[in-house]
Amino acid sequence: MRAKRSVLLALTDTHHGFFKGAARYAREHHWHVVADMIYTAKIPVGWRGDGILSFIGDRDDLAAFILASGLPAVEISMVRNDIKLPRVEGDNEMIGCLAAEHFLERGFRHFAWAPFLDDIVNAERNRGFANRLARADLTCQVLPPTNTRRSPAATQDWTARRKALTRELRRLPKPLAVFGYNDCVAADIIAACNDAGLFVPEAVAVLGVDNDTILCDCVSVPLSSVCHDLEGLAYQAATLLDRLMAGRKPPTEVIRVRPTGLVTRRSTDIVAVDNLQVARALRYIQDHYDNPLLGVDAVVAATDLSRRPLEKAFRNEMKRSLNEEVVRLRIAQVKKLLTTTRLKVVEVAARTGFSRPSHLFRTFRKLVGMSPKIWRNRQAAGLQPPAAPRSRRRTEERR
Repeated sequence: MRAKRSVLLALTDTHHGFFKGAARYAREHHWHVVADMIYTAKIPVGWRGDGILSFIGDRDDLAAFILASGLPAVEISMVRNDIKLPRVEGDNEMIGCLAAEHFLERGFRHFAWAPFLDDIVNAERNRGFANRLARADLTCQVLPPTNTRRSPAATQDWTARRKALTRELRRLPKPLAVFGYNDCVAADIIAACNDAGLFVPEAVAVLGVDNDTILCDCVSVPLSSVCHDLEGLAYQAATLLDRLMAGRKPPTEVIRVRPTGLVTRRSTDIVAVDNLQVARALRYIQDHYDNPLLGVDAVVAATDLSRRPLEKAFRNEMKRSLNEEVVRLRIAQVKKLLTTTRLKVVEVAARTGFSRPSHLFRTFRKLVGMSPKIWRNRQAAGLQPPAAPRSRRRTEERR
């Protein structure tokens, strides 16, 4: 029986998704992993094993250790493309393209890119974002980076950096769509918007990358994020390392792993509108859609307009009435709960502002063309639902 391979996980200062991908491959292929660095960040001088999975980042000492070891090694990232190692990286230009398409679908016309560092990965994501916008004859502004390797002293004053960021966010035209390098940067943008008195997503919509649920769900406005497949990326890196440890030649090109999609949360869950009062109405509806007592009068009271001017402005911007928007949002939330939870329809109704389950059943059948239960079963089976009914009469005929 072949002895277990001993692999060093030199994955300090990185995402926990990498650990999951490396651990899954190790478990399936009976590796022994040396994980000291995850806890101590200290290089295990004198260690000898079979291979190294690394994320070097700013660690020049780690790069020197890996190169001096002479062991097969795979770097998970293009961040340090100055170091000659086989590597696996995400498809950063596609990540940027997905972000741009997400904002374009919501009608945004003003955009900004929020980098983290001035490295190749940031450049690739920015390029994918900007190129997709350019195809729509649109451009994006570039916000100051959160950090920089070229001049680290320039970013040590957090207060000065935050003031500069809030000034820039206030200056840029609204509604503004901001794409952040990762979820951490995007969360910082949301905090800066709070400091600047800018509503998210009504004035500034914010999108991150990595879909780190720990972070996305604990910011003041839940964060939408591109699903960068970090676990899959590390799994592919481990697969490559296994080949190298078996004596295979390294690939001549970087192995790229595509993003798996995008999760929409509240930070971008809006249609871009120019009218501030309409934006306030949308914000109020999003905050209170789960209240069965929510009505048009309550929405009007949240704005500076009387009912008739607001209804007119809202219809001009959204092409639907205030009440139709309430119903649309409630049904969207019903669909989300039906696909992501095992809640009974009675419980779903209670969580989405329907006063009675029968009210949910009637509304859902009218708008979707089938009962919530049938819709849930079709989604679970991967079936596309039929087109929504065009009229109440056709709906009744299908009954």
